[in-house]
Amino acid sequence: MTEVVEVLDNGGAEAIKGFNFQKANLILLAINNYSKQNFKIYIEAEDDIVVSYENNKAYIQVKKQVHTFSTISKKDSKKIQETNGNKVTKIFPSILEKNLRSGTDTDIYKIIVKDIRAADKKKLILKKPGSICTEVYRLNDKAKEDIIKVLPEELKGKIDNFYFFISPINEDLNEAVKYLIGCLNEINVSVDNNRGRIVIAELSLTIDQKAQEVLRDGVDKEMKAMDTKYFSKVFVTYENLNQFERVLDSLGYNEIFANKIRNERLKIELNLTDLKNDIKATLHEHLNDENLSGLSNREIIEFLIKGFEMKFSKITLISVAIECLCEVEV
Repeated sequence: MTEVVEVLDNGGAEAIKGFNFQKANLILLAINNYSKQNFKIYIEAEDDIVVSYENNKAYIQVKKQVHTFSTISKKDSKKIQETNGNKVTKIFPSILEKNLRSGTDTDIYKIIVKDIRAADKKKLILKKPGSICTEVYRLNDKAKEDIIKVLPEELKGKIDNFYFFISPINEDLNEAVKYLIGCLNEINVSVDNNRGRIVIAELSLTIDQKAQEVLRDGVDKEMKAMDTKYFSKVFVTYENLNQFERVLDSLGYNEIFANKIRNERLKIELNLTDLKNDIKATLHEHLNDENLSGLSNREIIEFLIKGFEMKFSKITLISVAIECLCEVEV
């Protein structure tokens, strides 16, 4: 007996792992939008990517292939054999239908693609700029009319808020990384000394970690979020880095030791926030001590890390202490 069952496919924790085109586009969205008020990206929360900002919400699918209106609106079907031996044909929503199933009629819906076939691209209308993308394409009236015919009734009202974004990201990872490093440089994020690649690697790792979080009735949804606070910690500007360098240079360490301290810096805001808060508290406690004001930067660093040497490496402690000195207000 063959039975037809319609299934809503919620994706899975594994879907984003190793999917470089999807990661690269998510990082590009973050670079271009992270400073927006209340900006957050949810990784496969309700959809592949959900972006919220300034009381707006956008549901985004990222698809690596070149697409047509037909490929995004066609339902998928798979035959499987159940434990009782029955063969079941399961019907899955189309890419477009899955995109539109979330949210409300006032939300925004986007599918990011490598490209759109030429015949269908003629039926698109360019909109510049988009709300979170540099430019997007909306359907013309004829294209809407055709696509609405294959949509469930409850989703037809959302088609006016649907857009394509043709990604500038190359599917080759090396080219994608080069492009993203250029984008980081444009917003004054330090990319020298391989730092751009380190930032992208950190973001990719975090995306993997967020994707693997499994939602349980939406209670832990925020565990799948990356927000402005997180991105601001990762996107260190040249001004911040130069201040760190000035203090590091004043300490008189040799180049080998200094490089190890530099390499620890990215970890501070991501994994060492408690240590940073403790060292900063020590600094503020003694900020008005007359003895402290007469010390060199290196002597101040040695004083600050003295109580933490049993738990952390000296390189880590020096890096955190330098960061605290850079941020102190006198």
